[in-house]
Amino acid sequence: MKVLLPTLLLLFAFLPCFGQNNTGSAQKFYYEIKQQADSMGHWLLEKNIEKFLRYTSPKVLSNMGGKEKMAQVMDSAFKNMEKEGTIFLSVSFGHPSKIINIRNELQCTLPQIIEMRVPNGRLITHSTLIVISEDYGKSWHFVDTSGKDIQAMQVLLPNLSTELIIPEKPKNIFYEN
Repeated sequence: MKVLLPTLLLLFAFLPCFGQNNTGSAQKFYYEIKQQADSMGHWLLEKNIEKFLRYTSPKVLSNMGGKEKMAQVMDSAFKNMEKEGTIFLSVSFGHPSKIINIRNELQCTLPQIIEMRVPNGRLITHSTLIVISEDYGKSWHFVDTSGKDIQAMQVLLPNLSTELIIPEKPKNIFYEN
């Protein structure tokens, strides 16, 4: 009993430290995800396709025919949007979901809100991004779910955890001028 009590007290004294390390790691990851998402959003608004594509999943780039092909598609889309009178006004992000480690890949979801000026008003869209790191949080790649569920996303990204929750895509909000 004389040995057990000090041992238990010592254990309880250090227990909060163990929790803080895990929380600290998660907080660091959340901070990095938000920083990199904000950077990606900035490059989207600036129409700097080369820098924007740094945050695009390599699997998505490959599926689109490579970085150059994706850059061409995006450039064409930007030009068509401008011709139609559509301009990105802002991109913002919510809080990342719980980070899941599966097969040495960190994964979570991230809410995204895009505001655009469109003919006759403004349009606000909400979507969910899947966020993936293959280098333990140094770099993060983002994939827009486009309203698809996890099973549909696993066709493109077979390593996705079924624990990821992709909420139903809310309707776009239109504000008339």
